[in-house]
Amino acid sequence: MTTNRADQLFAIFLILLGAYIAWAGFGYGYMNGTAPGAGFFPVILGIVIAMLSIVNLVRSLAGAERLAKGISPRDLIKIAGVAAALAAVIIAIPHIGITLASMGLMVAIAAIIKPSLEPRYALRVATCSIAVPLFCRVAFGNWLNIPLPTGPFGL
Repeated sequence: MTTNRADQLFAIFLILLGAYIAWAGFGYGYMNGTAPGAGFFPVILGIVIAMLSIVNLVRSLAGAERLAKGISPRDLIKIAGVAAALAAVIIAIPHIGITLASMGLMVAIAAIIKPSLEPRYALRVATCSIAVPLFCRVAFGNWLNIPLPTGPFGL
């Protein structure tokens, strides 16, 4: 598979993913009175992902970008792994909440992209995978009062 073909297929996947995220965001409630609802950020994010992916697909199909070398089978496996992790998070969010699902996604992507048990790397991954979703939970859930999908632990 050529790099251009893989780029086009991944752009199509991201267009569909962005459309799904936006569609699902409306299900959470886009607005809650005069304040953004739980679906506000997913709707905006999904639209941005889809639109940027459309631009990438059009540029690739028009030949505006020619990627020189092919993608190795190892890189294709990483791409498929990240896509599978994203799909798993979409399925998991209603069951375990967005915070825990995001933590798992960050760990999974780090393990897929750079599998390493080196202690300093593992500590950085663990720290970021816990701190960033918790900060987002506080920022969106508490400060902005946006209802977020929660799981069994209230996260």
